[in-house]
Amino acid sequence: MTSEKLYEVFGDISDQDIKEAHMTKAKSKKPVWTRWGTVAACFVLVAAMGVGIFQSGMFGTKTDIATLENGEKITFVKSDALAALVDLNVTIRKLTDEEIQLLFTDLPITANAYFDPVNHRAVGFEGKIGDVKLVVSTSGTKLLDTVIDGSEYTSTVSDVPITAGYFVTGANKTVIYYAAFDIGTNSVYVEYSGAQNDSENIKKELVNTIQLLIENGNFDLSKVTE
Repeated sequence: MTSEKLYEVFGDISDQDIKEAHMTKAKSKKPVWTRWGTVAACFVLVAAMGVGIFQSGMFGTKTDIATLENGEKITFVKSDALAALVDLNVTIRKLTDEEIQLLFTDLPITANAYFDPVNHRAVGFEGKIGDVKLVVSTSGTKLLDTVIDGSEYTSTVSDVPITAGYFVTGANKTVIYYAAFDIGTNSVYVEYSGAQNDSENIKKELVNTIQLLIENGNFDLSKVTE
């Protein structure tokens, strides 16, 4: 097995899932709306509890493949464990509708922007595109630092390399699909989760989101000032 650093956040994982993982202790969260505060994202070690039967034919295998409308494919590989810890001193505020329009035109994004307290430049943001989790880090900054233990596979969509995976947690069988890729100088992480028996719809929603972000193209966070 190999280890691959990806960007990742699991804000949608329930407390029950975390308890069932029993792999590590999560640090208590600090208020995110505190100016000059510390953004501490501590994500527990999560073990995939099962593979499941997906409509795409993933029975007894560790990959799940999504096919886009243009025929390109994204391969999601089963992850065995994930862990992350980031502690940054930043300033936080919500992106305005005007800023979102400037960066993403009509994409349905809501997010909190993170700023370097010294030079006041945006270093990334965390939020959602529709119902999908979205984390963006600018070049030279890591809002998330995650180690994936398990096999990996890089797909290509419109010449953009994408590393994607999934895992299933807990007795309630929650499935989480995620992907990491670069758009211009920005590193992007997306993640979507839900009931395992709805895995095809969850995967499809995530893939559609990836395609929208790639089609939107490069965005310049330097246009956003504190």
